[in-house]
Amino acid sequence: MSTVTITDVAKHVGVSVATISRYLSGFTVRNEEKIREAIIELNYRPSAAARNLKSGRTGIIAIVVPDITNPFFASIVEGAESAVGEDRMILLVNTGDSREREEKALSQLFGRVDGVIMAPLTEDEQGPSFFSQFGLPIVFVDRVTKDGEKFSSVLTDNAKGAHIATDYLISQGHRKIAMIGGPLSTTPGKRRADGYRSALAKSGISSQVEYFIESDFSEAGGYAAMCRLLEEEAPPTAVFVANNLMTIGALHALRDRGVSVPQEISIIGFDDLEFAELVNPPLTVIARDARLQGSQAMDLMIKHLENGGATPPEHSMVDVQLVERGSCALPRESQKIRSNKIDH
Repeated sequence: MSTVTITDVAKHVGVSVATISRYLSGFTVRNEEKIREAIIELNYRPSAAARNLKSGRTGIIAIVVPDITNPFFASIVEGAESAVGEDRMILLVNTGDSREREEKALSQLFGRVDGVIMAPLTEDEQGPSFFSQFGLPIVFVDRVTKDGEKFSSVLTDNAKGAHIATDYLISQGHRKIAMIGGPLSTTPGKRRADGYRSALAKSGISSQVEYFIESDFSEAGGYAAMCRLLEEEAPPTAVFVANNLMTIGALHALRDRGVSVPQEISIIGFDDLEFAELVNPPLTVIARDARLQGSQAMDLMIKHLENGGATPPEHSMVDVQLVERGSCALPRESQKIRSNKIDH
């Protein structure tokens, strides 16, 4: 069985994947003779991909996410599934935060799915050309490339959410407000950091470098970041954590250090969790409807498919809201946060 992909053929000839797909679909393209020779030389066997390209539809829409263990992405998939309808089905691909796996998945999906809904790992200047080469309808969710106008997208109002969270802590009397943020190279990471800083500036509070920690949206990253904040000479009295997994890690760090919430430190997270009301104290969060993001992304994808690619890119924004529970309170300036450093 051949392991040669359509991407291999395109690279061999020096044309785009879209050109190869048009050739396989029976259209007249440039370099036809070279393409034919490359297919023979590389022993490329399009099989299902070619049949699907000729028939025009597979009835399958792929959803590509970086981390399916994250409840947010699980909700995205659930929302998309609710809107896919009876004539289509979903293929879930988890890239495990690997650019290599993402690229391989897209090349293998070509010709086997009608379109892709995805949270891209690549958001730099190479992103648009990378995604464009596959010739598939793509709808971005949660993240976009720098040239994201070329693709439809469904995002969250990240800056607004972070601004609301920070402003809420300020209204509680806090001035030493830290943020555990995501990678600034990502859409949510950058925009949430922007919202945090704009809220501080609006209230005349100086943004202190030691109070902002760029992490990686993981539970372990949240744990390590919170430990760093607790070791500051003047620890913050409140912390805004920029996603659900990092919030879990931060809470574990506070528990392990014996720091009480909200008596010694207030904490507010981004994204609600199913058990947020069950933890002690219940967690205050910035909530968004991830299922709505997924269903809107699917609606856009179906619209593109039904219009045969004639629909221009569309962009929508899901709103956010503050859910007040019990993890935030007035600052206890008289209480020194214990770091519980243990000498062995």
